[in-house]
Amino acid sequence: MTRLPPDRPEPDDWRSFDARPWETVGISKQAALAWSARRFQPAEARHWQQAGVSEPAEAVSWKTAGVGPDRVREWLFVKIDAREAAAWIELGFTVAEARKHKRAGRTPVQAYGRQRRAHLPGAAAGAQLLPGAPHHRVDPRHFMEAVRRRDPSVANTYMQRQWFDDDALAWALHGIEASEALAWKELGLTPVEAEQQQSKGMNAIQTVKAWWRAGIPFDEVADWIGAGLSPSEAAQQRAKGVTAERAAVLRRLRQDP
Repeated sequence: MTRLPPDRPEPDDWRSFDARPWETVGISKQAALAWSARRFQPAEARHWQQAGVSEPAEAVSWKTAGVGPDRVREWLFVKIDAREAAAWIELGFTVAEARKHKRAGRTPVQAYGRQRRAHLPGAAAGAQLLPGAPHHRVDPRHFMEAVRRRDPSVANTYMQRQWFDDDALAWALHGIEASEALAWKELGLTPVEAEQQQSKGMNAIQTVKAWWRAGIPFDEVADWIGAGLSPSEAAQQRAKGVTAERAAVLRRLRQDP
């Protein structure tokens, strides 16, 4: 038996579908069936269309991100799609703030870390999460040859950013795309720790959200992760009086060969 795509109604449904309410608001029967399959009403579907969202699946993505048809144009105008908007919104940024940070080349996690450091007292505000020796440029040809052997798609993300130093090479050889590497760096993780998180199906945004919901301060997350704890385990330890400094000690011990 031939199976129809999820958004395609069975033939009997097609014939019995009343398209008149949809046609009244200017939506054809074929389009109406697609919108109806996603549980939109005629007026709501039309509202999304007028806002510049023509596909029902895209409208669902925007709704999931917490953006309605009245606000979606603001995000579309600054060239931020539903998936990215969800990350900015989840971390508490307005569309104007997201636009400013994105134009500066920052990911949502980088922007969040920058905002957090701006509120730290004294010299800590200007500190980098991963201080260390200056990074040395790697010949782009050698870089691409080394990384492409592992994953060509990852190599291409570094090519797009023209990021070819020894730091980039370390991230790339752990299979981490350039934009994710920058986000993980902002969070304070090493390539090994970030790779472990990704092996659990967690990207940087998802990781920040999980720890945020557990009540763990942004600046402590890397040490708790490095110590091998989950968000809930870290929250339990903090409740018992265990500090992030103790987690940092355990993290260093785990990193020692």
